[in-house]
Amino acid sequence: MSTKEFDNRTHVGFMCGCIEREVKKAINRGMKEADACISSTKQGWIIGYFVRQTEPIFQKDLEDVFHFPKSTLADIIQTLEKDGLITKVPVDGDGRKKQIVVTEKGHEFNQEIETQIMEVENYITKDISDEELDMVIKVLDKMQKNAKDYKSYIKLKKED
Repeated sequence: MSTKEFDNRTHVGFMCGCIEREVKKAINRGMKEADACISSTKQGWIIGYFVRQTEPIFQKDLEDVFHFPKSTLADIIQTLEKDGLITKVPVDGDGRKKQIVVTEKGHEFNQEIETQIMEVENYITKDISDEELDMVIKVLDKMQKNAKDYKSYIKLKKED
């Protein structure tokens, strides 16, 4: 691929990264105005996930859900616990196996962050029809799947 060909192309990965950063900044600005404690929007998504679970939650099960490296997830969980948004409770007398439980402060935080997320999402999707939004979501889902499969594709390509 030539430099000109590269430069004349709209790079989807770059656009997605830019959109992600702008949405995070917008959510964080809203949370700051509301005087809510938040060190990352990841915390908001994770707390929201925890609040909705009906089965016990364990840290080791979260890697597949959030696609974070184990160390990143451990840091986030540690921060959530330090901030008093969650607590870890031993299960079945096994001190090593701890269930994650959302605290009252965590539930309050969840309400605040969900309100802010909805406000930002409603704003950034204004003037976009439901059909257009459905198509964007469908395309992004396909792109995410393709990106996940890329490692397998490279491996197969090398074997040929």
